[in-house]
Amino acid sequence: MELKERYFQKIRNDKMRLTKSRKAMIEILENQHLTFKEIQKALASRGFYNVSTIYNNLEFLIDQKIVVEIYINDTKYYDLSMGNPMHNADSHIHIMNKDTNEITEVNSPDIFEYVAKHPAFKHLDLEYIRIIISASNKKK
Repeated sequence: MELKERYFQKIRNDKMRLTKSRKAMIEILENQHLTFKEIQKALASRGFYNVSTIYNNLEFLIDQKIVVEIYINDTKYYDLSMGNPMHNADSHIHIMNKDTNEITEVNSPDIFEYVAKHPAFKHLDLEYIRIIISASNKKK
């Protein structure tokens, strides 16, 4: 089953409405980290112009843990999370290359385990760990 079809199936299985605009948003976000304006532009090219519908669908997809919001360098990006082999909706690592504006995902359970064992978290039940790394290309 295609990845986007698994997203669609989750919505159907949870007895939620799989609208055309939700389907389009999932398709647009597949394998990309996009800002709201980028999502809005991509949806407009598919005939979806209503800004409140876009906001409502993003909120719905975030609540369903299908999409996750990430903040990098004071910019909010949206990313598909469910079934993503690089992370889940809860714990994940993103690296932002400031030279290229490319966002790379890293899955490292060892890092999450190491951080979770830190004494500062001894009396806490961690819900998730999100790490954002800002970097530049090495100078030769």
